[in-house]
Amino acid sequence: MNRIKLFFGVAALAFSLSSCEAFLEEEPISEIPVEEMWQTSRDVKAGVNEIYGLFRTTMRKNYFYWGEFRSDNMSPGSSSAADQQRVIDNLITTSHECAKWTDLYKMINQANLAIKYIPTVDMPSIATRNDYLGQAYAMRALGYFYAIRVWGDVPLFTEPNEKYSTDLYKERTDKNYILRNVILEDLKKAEELMDKTNNKERKRISIYGVWAIMADVYMWLEEYNLADQTIDKMSGDATFMKLETSIENWRKMFVEELNGKPSDDTPENDEYTTKELIFVVHFDMDEVGSSGYSYMYQWFTGSGNRAAVLSDAILEKFSDDDLRKAYTTQYYQNGWELNKFIGGTISTTLNKTCEVAYPIYRYSDMILLQAEARARMGKWEEALDLVKQIRDRAGLTTATSMDFASEDDIINYILDERQIELVGEGRRWFDLLRTKKWKEVMEPINGMNQDGNELFPIHYSHINENPKLTQNPYYGK
Repeated sequence: MNRIKLFFGVAALAFSLSSCEAFLEEEPISEIPVEEMWQTSRDVKAGVNEIYGLFRTTMRKNYFYWGEFRSDNMSPGSSSAADQQRVIDNLITTSHECAKWTDLYKMINQANLAIKYIPTVDMPSIATRNDYLGQAYAMRALGYFYAIRVWGDVPLFTEPNEKYSTDLYKERTDKNYILRNVILEDLKKAEELMDKTNNKERKRISIYGVWAIMADVYMWLEEYNLADQTIDKMSGDATFMKLETSIENWRKMFVEELNGKPSDDTPENDEYTTKELIFVVHFDMDEVGSSGYSYMYQWFTGSGNRAAVLSDAILEKFSDDDLRKAYTTQYYQNGWELNKFIGGTISTTLNKTCEVAYPIYRYSDMILLQAEARARMGKWEEALDLVKQIRDRAGLTTATSMDFASEDDIINYILDERQIELVGEGRRWFDLLRTKKWKEVMEPINGMNQDGNELFPIHYSHINENPKLTQNPYYGK
């Protein structure tokens, strides 16, 4: 493991000491000579691990900034959490940290390095080499999928930046081109390459992770039949992918399975009891020190510094007999806290030692996404049968097709179920964007009603560094 640790250290040093610091704000430059990297199986493993490490750094705060705080799930918490409150209140500026894409592009560049060099490495197992390559393609796709949902059009890099070049200056590429010609094509390559037998990962991308991202992309493209077909593929192996049927096991999935997992060097072994998690961002302080804890506790507990509390909008959607209500919400010091991942209270002196993984995709997410797809295809009964699986677990009855007068009515019913089931999991804001309901939902809450406001601003530093970039128009010049 010394070589792997050395690689991470050298990579961090290269990023911090580069004379091209301004360019690194847009895209990192690898300064590790090729002859010293991407030579052995261990190099490949280290290089792919670094993709996940950079994704963890990217998502540590942005999981909530990008997917939760702009939605109707959250209200401001403490007045000391000014940065979070600005996002919740729709007062983001070009200086806000969540407007930076630095870490995301570092991850994309690392994926580009892996895609370039993994095919050149002589490894004992071709299947293992292909699986690592498939993970790199899938993570590049996921990186760009986040980028276009957050900023719209973004600069496109499909080759690694390994030395100084004016090619670092790029204009923004149309988001729809990136969606169809980069993200979707990367996922198709990943689907072909993944080891469908030996890769049982949930902390990294497996074939189920590829399908989850792909189904999500198809929903954004409004290709509902393809989304439906993709999610269907997940039901093929119940030993790996299965919905938890009891609310008690649902609870344990968040407060036990996601908490304090060690690093995993054996992808062929599934260390999770639950079969519902598809892909999670894993936090481990033994691996990365003080930046290895998640913000799941720090930002959502204690009146003194909590970033957000659950909003009235979502609290009103919980029925009193919903078994998830007591496990998701907790009233504490004049606010309803997101208790889903906590299972009680925790002191502010301990919350920085917590290692809660962030779920990026769960099977229940996919089931509800498939329900939406089928509803849009006119298959209302089939859609409600899928919703029923989620509501049965919550102790609730499910409406019938006769209860809905229009497609929009049944879609709203499914979206409400998604909002309750997936609260705190970085999905609600993207659902509002994807279904074009962000104005309808958010205008009464924070006045969001102008086209362009749904995008985040591009950080001013990126604009200053790259003369070819233009700001998202809502935020001026």
